[in-house]
Amino acid sequence: MDNTCVAYPTPGVAYPQVCYPEPEVNQPILNPSVPFLGQIPGCMRPGKMVVIQGSVPPDADRFRINFQIGASNKPPADIAFRFAVRVKAGQIVRNTRTNEKWGEEEQGVPHQPFAHGQNFEIMILADKQEFKVAVNGQHYIVYKHRVRPLKKIDYLAINGDVTITYVKFQGHEQVAADGTRPGVAATPTEPIANPSTPYIGEIPNGMFPGRMIIINGTAPPKPTRFGVNLQIGHNEDKSHDVAFRFNPRFPANTIICNTRENKTWGDEEKSAPYFPFQASADFEIIILCLNECYKVAVNGRHLLEYRHRIAYQQVNTLHVRGDVRINQIRYQ
Repeated sequence: MDNTCVAYPTPGVAYPQVCYPEPEVNQPILNPSVPFLGQIPGCMRPGKMVVIQGSVPPDADRFRINFQIGASNKPPADIAFRFAVRVKAGQIVRNTRTNEKWGEEEQGVPHQPFAHGQNFEIMILADKQEFKVAVNGQHYIVYKHRVRPLKKIDYLAINGDVTITYVKFQGHEQVAADGTRPGVAATPTEPIANPSTPYIGEIPNGMFPGRMIIINGTAPPKPTRFGVNLQIGHNEDKSHDVAFRFNPRFPANTIICNTRENKTWGDEEKSAPYFPFQASADFEIIILCLNECYKVAVNGRHLLEYRHRIAYQQVNTLHVRGDVRINQIRYQ
């Protein structure tokens, strides 16, 4: 038996499916031909992300990205999630097809990011409840799951008027038959509501590609600064390594990112193009772990990237301190 994910033989038919361990090294797929049909290593599961880079030809009408159950043409495979870009019509249509029948379309979008002759990057993250889609580094839409369990989804298909330059399946953990990673608890973590500040707590199951930390909070009326640390160890002193410090500073309206290793801080990074925090205002910070870097979004907009200086596998603790009230912390 090969080391892949066994597909359903017929759409809509109940049949046991097993996701075998995916390869230890998951290389990106470069410049595939379109239409593209490829098996998803390890199948979809919460935390799995697909990154697609490409361009829209000058005369393009439409293209589609399908997350499928199997690769059958007759009868056609079920499609758990279709992301259909209708370039000329200026529409983005989402839908699900089961047993050869389409469901109700979803069309509402904040804007149309796909233009003739332009490059794009689409990131699709599978969450427990929904797919989250970002385009060109900014959160775009969510799509509630209509097909479960996610491990049924084992093929990615791309077709239509589009040029694809890069496809990458983020994460290379081994996957058991129930969709869990060996040694990792399958029980979802509950939100942490209204913890005191400073807050220091263990990150359940640690960091891995696709892991998101979501922090909802409020800045006080006269804030100076606060810090979010992804660190190694549970001490509040300066003896531990900090893989990633995210440090908004209000008087200067700047954000400092840095790493502390062996009690020494590295070179500061100040790459944020704007300052999204305000006194007496609520905010939401999303920190997404990828293989190469952390990506940070604030209030639904991409803010910055921070390349790993310490391996994310070592990070086990979240530490939040300073002038901030935390309303909720979630791990996804």
